[in-house]
Amino acid sequence: MIDAQRIACRAVLLPLLFAALVSPTLLAASLPNSLDLAPDEIASSRPNANAPTQTETGSPTRNLAFLAQAGDSLSGNISQTGNALEAFILQSGYALEASIEQHGSHNQGLIVQSGSYNQARIEQYGAYNDAQIEQTGTGHSSSVTQHGRGLSVLVRQYR
Repeated sequence: MIDAQRIACRAVLLPLLFAALVSPTLLAASLPNSLDLAPDEIASSRPNANAPTQTETGSPTRNLAFLAQAGDSLSGNISQTGNALEAFILQSGYALEASIEQHGSHNQGLIVQSGSYNQARIEQYGAYNDAQIEQTGTGHSSSVTQHGRGLSVLVRQYR
């Protein structure tokens, strides 16, 4: 899939994923608390959730980490090493914290938060990495640190 198609796909899917995240059905569901998740599974309803650390193996596998949380006093962290990695953290609630750390090149990190007292941090080391943070609510705090060349960052905060 070319980059334009990936961006268009995300533009459509992210609002749907976020709507699902804040839905009463998901909030009422008792999702299991498990640290034994595959990279493409969702970690949810954990006060301090960590997506599995991923290291590139050189195989053509997709390196995607996705973490979705809804509730209060949430903390989520994704750490990845390799190339062409993708990390997404979606959070909804009160007193949210999210962190993505990526080492390598051509990596993408995205944090989307809705609620109050949001804190988001993305650290990327390598070339041609992309970081994006979108926050809706009150009490926003964002931090992006990037080392390398050909880097891009976008932070949007809405009230």
